[in-house]
Amino acid sequence: MKYRHSFHNRLKLMGTKTYCPLCQVKNGGFNPLPDFYKLNAEQYGFIHFGNGEMTAHETYSCSKCGASDRERLYAYWLEYFYKSEDKCANKAIHFAPEAGLSAFLQKTELFEEYETADLMMGGVTYETDLMNLPFTDGSYDFFICSHVLEHVFDDDAAIRELFRVTRKGGQGILMAPIIVGLSKTIEDPSITDEGERWRLFGQNDHVRLYAHDDYVARIGVSGFKVHQFDESYFGQWLFKKLGLKSSSILYVVSK
Repeated sequence: MKYRHSFHNRLKLMGTKTYCPLCQVKNGGFNPLPDFYKLNAEQYGFIHFGNGEMTAHETYSCSKCGASDRERLYAYWLEYFYKSEDKCANKAIHFAPEAGLSAFLQKTELFEEYETADLMMGGVTYETDLMNLPFTDGSYDFFICSHVLEHVFDDDAAIRELFRVTRKGGQGILMAPIIVGLSKTIEDPSITDEGERWRLFGQNDHVRLYAHDDYVARIGVSGFKVHQFDESYFGQWLFKKLGLKSSSILYVVSK
């Protein structure tokens, strides 16, 4: 997978201090992560706060449209890497769709068919469980599943389902919160106490906290090939403009 943005696109952003691909605002700046997360980490003793692979605490959301750092990275990759290589997918599905990213994808018409799915969220195309999808094998050319696996009871089952419904040659963005330096994934879906979930997993609706190597291995077991696009791939200059943490990695899978 050799997606590289053109020199023209790099020139387009020269002289720009900050850029949001979703609203396309230059030099609008970013807002920090809400204090809510830090305060809860301190209250419940979550020791890994600040060690997330991606979450940029000082430049978390776009000051104009509110898009998170990860949404900005997804949008940039899809627009300048996927689309520019004429890799348009016929049919895509977006799980737990972020409002800003979903609107961006519909506006840019990157996919011929774009659908959404979630178990609890209203207004989606399908209300369904990621661990038991109601789709036939090979239904989709592309999927986006971002920050969902840390919520589900059986993430292995969910990844297998994603693999099953992706056609041969298809791809997907598959992301989850990962802690830098964590040697082994911490998980226990049986824990329901909100305070204990905050302490162990950093959020009251999470059931696991991923370590990098475990995360990549779990995806690989399903049959997906995992591509990791980091700062060395995108360029330090772009990470700064998008307000991304230097340790951020975009995980793209292919079948």
